[in-house]
Amino acid sequence: MVQLNFFPKMRYRVQRLTAAIGLAGWLVFGLVANAFAAPLEFSKQDVNGKTHALSAERGNYVVINIWATWCPPCRKELPELAQFAQTHEKDHIQVWGLSVDANQSPAELSLFAEENHLGYPIFKTRPDELAAFGNIPGIPTTFLINPKGELVGRHVGAITGEQLMQMIKNNP
Repeated sequence: MVQLNFFPKMRYRVQRLTAAIGLAGWLVFGLVANAFAAPLEFSKQDVNGKTHALSAERGNYVVINIWATWCPPCRKELPELAQFAQTHEKDHIQVWGLSVDANQSPAELSLFAEENHLGYPIFKTRPDELAAFGNIPGIPTTFLINPKGELVGRHVGAITGEQLMQMIKNNP
């Protein structure tokens, strides 16, 4: 075995080559992993008793907003999300609100949604039910599911309709 300590230039070249091969491997793996990304599965009954499933939304973008009634940034973005949902309901874009309110019943959340003119499905969820979406560092957090059912975007913090459209445009 040749010790590279005696050949500084060769050692440098081998290190560069090894790094390049490693980087290329990660890039190829990332491209292959994205090419075969499995559709996300999530199915749940909303606060009005209707069951919704991401698998039934293939062909549509689905904006999933994780929020709570006690969260000021969440409450601030709700009118924007309601307007976005109404404006884009015929554009194959759906909005779902997943509330993490522990102390609100489904009936209370339904009343809250009605009082705040939220014309999109609202779900009462527990943190353990959100594992399918990955890391949720805080609320509000918004995810974008593409028409194939793949999770393609995440925004932490309050979001605007303009930011949502940009997310959609960036993930055709």
